[in-house]
Amino acid sequence: MNPRMLPLLLAAFLAACSAATPSESLPTPTPRPAPPALERPTYAAQRGTVVDEIKVSGFIAAVRQQELSFTQDGFLKVLSVDRGSQVTAGTVLAELDMGDLPNQLRQAEVALEQAQNALTKVAAQRSLATRRAELDLADARARLAELRAPAEPADIAAAEQSLARAQADLAETRNSASAAKSQADLALRQASEALPLIQVRYRTAAVEWEAVRDLKDDPRWQGRYEAYLAADNALKQADSAVRAAQIAFDTALANEGPAIQRAESLVRDAELRLETLRQPPRTADIASAQRAIERAEIALNEAKASEGDTALEGQVAAASLEVERLQTQLDAGKLIAPFDGEISAIAARPGTAVQAYRAVITIIDDSEKEMLIESISSQQASRIGIGQQVSFSFSRAPGKTYTGTIVSLPTSVTSSDATIDADRAYHVAYDALDIDVDVGDIAQVVIVLEQVDDAVWLPPQAVRTFEGRRFVVIQDGDRQRRQDVRVGIISTDRIEILEGLNEGDVVVGQ
Repeated sequence: MNPRMLPLLLAAFLAACSAATPSESLPTPTPRPAPPALERPTYAAQRGTVVDEIKVSGFIAAVRQQELSFTQDGFLKVLSVDRGSQVTAGTVLAELDMGDLPNQLRQAEVALEQAQNALTKVAAQRSLATRRAELDLADARARLAELRAPAEPADIAAAEQSLARAQADLAETRNSASAAKSQADLALRQASEALPLIQVRYRTAAVEWEAVRDLKDDPRWQGRYEAYLAADNALKQADSAVRAAQIAFDTALANEGPAIQRAESLVRDAELRLETLRQPPRTADIASAQRAIERAEIALNEAKASEGDTALEGQVAAASLEVERLQTQLDAGKLIAPFDGEISAIAARPGTAVQAYRAVITIIDDSEKEMLIESISSQQASRIGIGQQVSFSFSRAPGKTYTGTIVSLPTSVTSSDATIDADRAYHVAYDALDIDVDVGDIAQVVIVLEQVDDAVWLPPQAVRTFEGRRFVVIQDGDRQRRQDVRVGIISTDRIEILEGLNEGDVVVGQ
């Protein structure tokens, strides 16, 4: 140790010993006052109405609203509308680029038409064959029935009358033909007998005229000339009369035979008809008629058996299926307006790629409106049902409250190809409003889940919870005590007390 440190250590030790003596104690400090206890608020249990409600936002939407999407991926080729366009049901709104599919459809339609024409032609031919066979069978059966049926007395009488008329006609024809021939023969003989005398007169007049032809100064010249002309004319007329009479005779002679033959043929037919009616049918005729029926039945069965052409029908069916397949593919590449309305949204433009079941166009019909609510938690959703009443208001109409009814709950639809959220909203129907609202307008909505009138209630800050147990601290004079309670409706500003408190009880808040 350094010898210089010893005096310093000794001095410090002596000072410490003197400070520890009882005769020299330290002064007593002034005590601080205790902090005042914080006053906790108290609440009196009251009786009144307790309402469990949900306050959310909703918006006005068209009742008829649909998102249109393609069922296959592709590139948008045609967009025929703009946002805000008014369209009618059935209008083609957009089309995908389908490549060579339209040309394939046209070729398939031509093939179908050709197959149908061929089948129609064959069917028409077979229909005619069937009809012809049916008529032949009917004729054969009628012939057999006619042979087997006995003659009616009236038919025999009619046949006898027909024979009598035919015989009378034959006699008249013979008489008429003979008379005509006789008259023509007489006229021919008369004309032939008159011709020689007229020829003699003509030769005499010709000789006399020849003698004075060159002697014009002869007083006989004029008379003989006129006589010669008259004789020449008479000769020509006589020749014509003979030729005409010959023709008439030849005609009467030629007509006599055929006319008589026709009349005789009619007589024979009438005789045969009468004889057939009077005599029973021959066995050979009956057998022949029966064979004709059998042949007609075979022909009819063959015609009916061949009415269908399996090969042609198969071609038509295959061509029809091909057209239907291609048409379905083409239709899948089109978006068509399902109803009259307005285009409210467009999510793609020509040339862009689109995905199957992804909305491309939204169409609405705002002639009828409703309210949609989407921001409701899953815990609250389990307590909301169809028919529940709601109230709502708009910022544009302060102080006015309207009512509506929940008519539809959220739904989802699944398919084998994809899952589609069909509808995530609660739909609220309401009566006509006294203000004009547009699609998209926001409303403040209150949904009353439960309401109890004449209930004992406390504010939420007066009820305490510990390990799932609910209790209150009751102020009983100067004393405080804990009291378990059973609660009912719990809203943002009131808790219904079912058991444990009475109206007027004062409890200490937290």
